[in-house]
Amino acid sequence: MKISMYRKPYLYGSITAVVLMLVGWLVGQVLATSDNTYMRILLLQDVVNHVSLRYVDDIPQDQLYQRAVNGLLKNLDPYTELIPADEFKRFQELQIKSEYLGTGISISRVNGDIVVMSTFPGSSAWRQGLQPGDRIIRVDGSPTKGWSTEQAKTNLLGPEGTAVQVSVSRVGVPEPIDLTLTRTPVVVPTVTRHFMLEPGVGYLRLSNFTERSVEELKQYLDQLQDQGMTSLILDLRDNVGGLTEPAIDICDLFLSKRQLIVSMRGRHQEDSKSFFSTGKPDFKDQPLVVLINEFTASSSEIVAGAFQDHDRAVIVGTNSFGKGLVQTTFPLSTGDVLKITTARYYTPSGRNIQREIYRRQRFRSEDEDDEEEEDQEKKEERYVTDMGREVKGGGGITPDVVVEADSAASDPLIAEVFPHAFDFAVAYRSTHPGLQKPFQAGPEIYQAFLDHLAEKQVKPDKEKIARYRRYLTDYLLTYQIAQVTWDENTAYQLVSRSDKQLTKALGIITSGRTQAEIIGKISQEQSN
Repeated sequence: MKISMYRKPYLYGSITAVVLMLVGWLVGQVLATSDNTYMRILLLQDVVNHVSLRYVDDIPQDQLYQRAVNGLLKNLDPYTELIPADEFKRFQELQIKSEYLGTGISISRVNGDIVVMSTFPGSSAWRQGLQPGDRIIRVDGSPTKGWSTEQAKTNLLGPEGTAVQVSVSRVGVPEPIDLTLTRTPVVVPTVTRHFMLEPGVGYLRLSNFTERSVEELKQYLDQLQDQGMTSLILDLRDNVGGLTEPAIDICDLFLSKRQLIVSMRGRHQEDSKSFFSTGKPDFKDQPLVVLINEFTASSSEIVAGAFQDHDRAVIVGTNSFGKGLVQTTFPLSTGDVLKITTARYYTPSGRNIQREIYRRQRFRSEDEDDEEEEDQEKKEERYVTDMGREVKGGGGITPDVVVEADSAASDPLIAEVFPHAFDFAVAYRSTHPGLQKPFQAGPEIYQAFLDHLAEKQVKPDKEKIARYRRYLTDYLLTYQIAQVTWDENTAYQLVSRSDKQLTKALGIITSGRTQAEIIGKISQEQSN
């Protein structure tokens, strides 16, 4: 099974200098082709025996072998890893099937507490009425104070049909609320936002790529077209990837027949493939804009790259991440699974999506040095779209129209007040149960939020927070209050016009009647 996803590598504890040098040197030797491979395997055994028996600290042999494996994989690339058998089951559930066995609670750690951020429709938590902002204070009688989110998830997950006792504290309710939740299959949506921005213009956000993504996207495409959608903004910002196959199938919903979507090039013939559209698009000719940012990666870059190279969409935002490595999983005799990089992605114009080669110098041969020099030369090659527009190589996808995100979002002050904005929103909802849509935070809510910060002994810079007043009211506070009152889709719909990148995309997509006309105008503006 091919897997393409952005996933942080496991971080392993530091290893002693002696073991690092010996095992690191040995790994380098074993990687080389030689008639003495068997002797080097014996050498590994001798090294492990000596370190296990004579090293100043007691290190069990099984740990030394594990560290040798970890050291080998760690020096290849960030996406090649050994997944323990028990973790691979969860990996399959969430990353492949987009479902898991649990109570249906999305949680986070806010100000040291385990907090409900949302519940998934149809789940036990949703049916029992858990609300965003509820603090989970006990799970099966055990206090959650000091728990990490991982600890909480571990205790909330379990076999299908089993029950878990949860106690929550809720703003405005004096006593804890005790609930019995049943673990059932929970479907995690991959299309998290879907609505009409204005007459004729639809908006969809795809959060990741799983087996359900194509079906979900098609469902909402049909719904929006029934509402009169004639052009679409597809939001792939913060979409770090997932499975390759759904990305290819999603391209198929928009491209004409026999257009190249992506090529995979690996060492072996079975790892080198090209994928083409079948020519049965649901949204063939209508104008399309795709939003990307620095966290758009992997499968998202396949989609953005294919649309850009075929002039099927205008790409708006900031440069994507540049994760263009293909992973294949191999079950091992231990029950663990090896996820290993076997190929690279190339867009239809020939651009290598991968931004960086992750090889340590001690593992690099002369042939690999030559290969890296060739990759450097490719970065300087000229790539063109079907219409002859020049597009940049060198890794990742460079937007046709660069639009930076609002600078306030990355300011340390916003990071400081953000958790308190969520708490404030929960408290505001409890004292304003009759909120109506459309909702917009105003001066009174802004002042109430400043009072809330003062109560929490949070003292942000007065001049700076005054400078960000519009961002706080029009975006952050409006979004947080709407999200805990209704849902994420409603919340973002209310603040969408405060999103600089989306506003630019809307201006672009309404600037012409056809995709070619829109692209022509952009090219003319950029050449002037």
